[in-house]
Order: sequence, then C-alpha cells, then structure tokens
Amino acid sequence: MRVEFDDVTVTLAGRDVVQHASLTAESGHVVGLVGPNGSGKSSLLRALYRAVKPRHGRCTVDGVDVQHLTGRQAARAVAVMLQDPSSDFDLSVEETIMLGRIPHHTSIGGDTLHDLDVAVGAMRLTETTDLASRMVATLSGGQRQRVMLARALTQESPVMVLDEPSNHLDISHQHELLSTVRGLGRTVVVALHDLNLATQYCDHIVVLDAGRIVATGPPQQVLSPELIRATFRIDVQVLGDAGAPVFAFRRLDSHAATPSAIPSPESSIRR
Repeated sequence: MRVEFDDVTVTLAGRDVVQHASLTAESGHVVGLVGPNGSGKSSLLRALYRAVKPRHGRCTVDGVDVQHLTGRQAARAVAVMLQDPSSDFDLSVEETIMLGRIPHHTSIGGDTLHDLDVAVGAMRLTETTDLASRMVATLSGGQRQRVMLARALTQESPVMVLDEPSNHLDISHQHELLSTVRGLGRTVVVALHDLNLATQYCDHIVVLDAGRIVATGPPQQVLSPELIRATFRIDVQVLGDAGAPVFAFRRLDSHAATPSAIPSPESSIRR
C-alpha cells in the first residue's frame, strides 16, 4: 500500500513539532526518517498510526485518510513497533505476540489455526520461539524489541511503522531485524538514529530538522557530508561504499560549530 503525508502539521503543547511535512512511501518500499533528537520523526509517525491528529494536512494509506478509519480498520492497515514498549503488563511472550491477531478477530470465536500459524512464523523470524513461555516483564530490552516486532509481524498489516526499532539491540540483531523487515515486501516507514543502518536498508531517506523536512531522496544522494554536518552538527567522513556509503563521525570543534560555519539545511534540499 502507498502511504502519503500531505502537508502535515502536528501541534503538541501549543508548539508545531512537525511543520508542513509532505512525503510519499511507495508500496513495498522502506522509507527512513532521520534527524537529530526533537526533529519531529516520532511525531510524524504518530500522525500515521493515529496517536495524534494533525492540526493541518492528512496521512493516507492507499488514498484513504487514516483519521476516517475505524480502530480495527486502522490496525489492519498499519502495524506499529515503538522504541520503548511497555513491560508493565503481566503477559507471556506468546500472549503478547498473539495480541497482533486481535484486529482480525470477529466478535465471536478466539484464535484460529491460521492465527497460531502466523504467530509461530513471526516468532521464528524474530528468534523469539524459545522465549514463548517467558513473561515479557522479565526480558531484556533487546528481547522485548524482538517480541514487539513479532507482534507487529503477526498483525499482517501491509504498512509497518517502526520507531527506532534497533533500540536496545546488539549489532547482529539490528541488522537481522532490518533485513527481516526489508524482506517482507511491505511498505515500511521507520525512524532511525543510525545513519549507517539507514543507508543500508532504506530505499528512500527523509531528513528532518526542527520539525521540517530539509531533504529527501535516495540515501546516496541525500546523506552528503555537508547535509549531515549542517543537520546533526557533527563532522563526518565517508570511509567507503560497499553498495552503501559508510560514515565515521567526530564532534565539531567549538569554533567550527558557529552558525556562520554551518550551512543552512535548506541549501541541501533535494528536489
């Protein structure tokens, strides 16, 4: 399914945390949102899965405004994996993953054999099968992240929203998770802090700064050293390109971090 953000403005506590954002995630593509803390990545995602309502503009899935969907319809269309899932509930891993099937249930009857098959497949993909009987509250942060991905996969929604999915994961599981998501063929909108992961797994990159989109396009074109320096206020060196650029970072010298030394992010916008 195609996802579109059409001139979206999100206001929280009287402040526009996202301003006039427009972007498209084509069906089956992985679109990465990158930017410094407070740039509006999570707020933009929240507008897509209806945790907030845009003050202006709309988010659509297959041309339908998500605000016009029922809760069940929205859950069938968009699955969500958050960066810090709650572990305050007294559920096992298996019970938590099975929650992903709720949007597909009718008012009568419980889990079907198909529901169980989908959940088992998701646990295999995320290497959580051996955790099935464990209580979620007893898991490490990385284990919980994999469980939450399994729940999102079990939802079988054509669109997936991932907010910092690699949070708490070791390097191996970061790559396994993003490789798994990329191989699903679903439309994915993902917020990432790690630019090296973004270049390897995203078809399209959207750079946000102070609530505005400042650049958008293929990773190799958008993530230039100049744009990274301007947006993230850090110096960068491109070490090589094994199919995707690899970045090494170092802090800016204090005298180089003055406004006059940093080009405007708008100058790097790709149109």
